[in-house]
Amino acid sequence: HRAVPSSNKHCYCIMCKPSGADSFYARAGNAGNVSVLLASLLYVAVVIRYTQPGQNGVLDELWKEDGFCVHNREVPYWSSFDTCLYVDVAFSAVLGSLYFKWRGLPGMGTGSEIVPMVILGTLGHGIAHGAMAMKFRDGSYEEEKARGVAEGAREETLTFVQMALFCGLFWFPLLKASMFKINSAIVAVIAMAVTFLPEYAGGIKKELGFAYVQTVLAVAFNLSQLLGLSPEEKMRREYAMMPLLGAIPLLVAWNEALFCGSYFKAAGGHVLYDASIIVGYIVFYLDCYRVNVLPSRGGKQ
Repeated sequence: HRAVPSSNKHCYCIMCKPSGADSFYARAGNAGNVSVLLASLLYVAVVIRYTQPGQNGVLDELWKEDGFCVHNREVPYWSSFDTCLYVDVAFSAVLGSLYFKWRGLPGMGTGSEIVPMVILGTLGHGIAHGAMAMKFRDGSYEEEKARGVAEGAREETLTFVQMALFCGLFWFPLLKASMFKINSAIVAVIAMAVTFLPEYAGGIKKELGFAYVQTVLAVAFNLSQLLGLSPEEKMRREYAMMPLLGAIPLLVAWNEALFCGSYFKAAGGHVLYDASIIVGYIVFYLDCYRVNVLPSRGGKQ
């Protein structure tokens, strides 16, 4: 058995008996999603454990100051948060151009269906970092940080309108991209829960903010892949490749938290994490094109 061309958006023939390759894709995807999910939970457990008062070791002390590895903090418009915005916008434009060129091609349906939300979520992520960079420039970031240390404060309290905008522009598109098979109304409820519940529970420690976002998205993505796809969908090559979209940023996140002062800050800091997400999806999308489209064109672009 092999996949056969059809007018279907996907290149997989669901009427055929699964081949050994199809079964391998399902097993590999299952193993990958479970592994990334467990590694994500281990990550947040380590971060929570070693950011407690008096706990030293494991996590890089420079990283623990902010919960990020920040490069060029004193350089206006070139801190890690500034460059996160630039990278997110630039690579979103690259992905968008590929999407408009390839979205209607047979075999590109699986890769294309979440691109709009990937782009919107990436831009929202970049804008959030841009707002943090503005606080570097006007000095309010360090003022809030000093006040937090003195008072044991959590993340800065936002107004209801600010939280609603954060929910709609940041959490919803990122969660929808992570759970693209789940009904949008359900995703919206989850987005509201992860936005508002921590605030009403007393807030999240500043140094845990990144770990919280990373873990919520990882759990949403991997569980939706494991539980939300049909057996036929799990036998596609895309299912086996999808866990890499979570594994690569998670690997970068571990390096950021463990080796900020050793090399990660000098290499660019947190911008490497942002780049790993959007560049990872671009590579995945290129791979979909290479496997699903190029063979039918004799290898020609």
